[in-house]
Amino acid sequence: MTSSERNIWIGTATLGAVVVGWLLGRATWVDAQAEKVVQAPSALPAIVDREWGKRTAANERGQGFAIDDAALKEGALPGQRSLIFASAEDLEAFLKRAGDHVKVLNRIDALNALRIGFGDLTDLDGLLDGSEEMGYIFPAYTPNPSGGVVQADAKPLGNRLLEWLGLDEFDESLGKGVKIAILDTGVVPHPAYGDGVNNIFLIDGALDYADWNGHGTAAASLILGDSQQVPGAAPGADLTSWVVADRDGVSNSALIAQAIVAAADAGNQIISISMGSYGDSSLLRAAVEYAQSKNAIIVASSGNDGYTKAAYPAGYANVVAAVGVDAQNNHLLFSNEAKSSALSAPGWGVNAAYPGDQMVSFSGTSASAPIIAGSIAAVMSAQNYNAQQALAAIYNYTNEAGAAGYDPYTGAGAVNIGRILQKNTTGIYDAAAASHLITPPSTGVAANVQVNIQNQGTATLTNVPVEVITPSGTSILSVPSLGAGEVKSFTLSLPNAAFANGASVSVSSTIKATDAVYKNNVRTTTYSPPPVAD
Repeated sequence: MTSSERNIWIGTATLGAVVVGWLLGRATWVDAQAEKVVQAPSALPAIVDREWGKRTAANERGQGFAIDDAALKEGALPGQRSLIFASAEDLEAFLKRAGDHVKVLNRIDALNALRIGFGDLTDLDGLLDGSEEMGYIFPAYTPNPSGGVVQADAKPLGNRLLEWLGLDEFDESLGKGVKIAILDTGVVPHPAYGDGVNNIFLIDGALDYADWNGHGTAAASLILGDSQQVPGAAPGADLTSWVVADRDGVSNSALIAQAIVAAADAGNQIISISMGSYGDSSLLRAAVEYAQSKNAIIVASSGNDGYTKAAYPAGYANVVAAVGVDAQNNHLLFSNEAKSSALSAPGWGVNAAYPGDQMVSFSGTSASAPIIAGSIAAVMSAQNYNAQQALAAIYNYTNEAGAAGYDPYTGAGAVNIGRILQKNTTGIYDAAAASHLITPPSTGVAANVQVNIQNQGTATLTNVPVEVITPSGTSILSVPSLGAGEVKSFTLSLPNAAFANGASVSVSSTIKATDAVYKNNVRTTTYSPPPVAD
């Protein structure tokens, strides 16, 4: 895109387009608690009525082949199974025995695997010799595009992705030479990034872009975006789209597995997946392990349901689980937890592209995953790293978020590309009021706040003065010494009475010194009781 074309588009992509785009997501959210999402523009009409990732009797019947109580009990698709064989010869022998008793729905030769449909489970059992690994096929969905129930003071990111990533300016070379696969609903041409994304269809696709689900387009723009209003983390990357979900955002674990294997075989170093399933599929797990054996990094959304476990594939070992934070790196209530390997990235009110040359205010861990994937690519190109080296650098240079150290809500911390690019620049003095973790009173536990101060520069800091204001009053603290990247935590008591009757409680911290980045010297965090489900 030329600069003049970009300026024309930016000028026409008004706030109204952002609101319309937001409604395209908002109107389709079918969660029972939809009315609790903040920032909902109630004066405007719904634009579309589409069931984004909603499991319905209709789509279950459409994907099912037989009455199959065992599958339904597990939440799997009825009349379908995956079969993984020890060898290609065993697979072919099964097909010869089976004849027309089964229908082959997917075949993944790299895994010696089949996804089959059948009419009678007893007949299928008679075709097996016991050496196969049989598993269920689980439905998978793009998370709802409006995120979910969120705290009232969550700060939207808007078009400030580059600033959040610690970058001073747009650099179109970031990600150059890196191959990224995105598995989603497809990516349409858009002024935010042009028309260079190739779509590979594993499902039947609509010819008219107007009929495409915009989820994949929004996710891709957070990698490739090269406009002021929709900046991406790796605009120079070579992105290929595998279309695995339909216009309603519905897919399944076998299609995702097939795309993961195909993307790895095509040489993609990074695979970004903004969807998931709560069923543990042996086929999907095998595909993840196959891609990892080819040194591909998989980044996947943890999910938007506020669960204590991540959806799959984010829940598998060594998959980078993307957990959502707001613009100030505060955990978003809807973001699922992740027990290991997680990183934080914005998932609230992120400017993204949308079909029809629109913008959308994109929310959810669907936004977090491509931001992390793009960040890995950016570091690869800027530092001449392979994918594993880039990911290791990102883990080493995260900004502290949530509790000190790894925690399931914010993972290893918030991605910061700028710190990696400046790691060899000496003499950067940057103390940050990195995070607060406010704990309300509970049985046997008094209320308190953990205040985390981080050295986000490259020079050792000494005698860092910190002022903390809580309902108890003002505390003056001092950090005697803080090495580069190091975090110092203080735990201060809070009055239990401050939380009475569902009151909100705020804590503010200020670094009382001048340093390289003044914006991170002040932090205010408000704890509000979680919304009560109806």
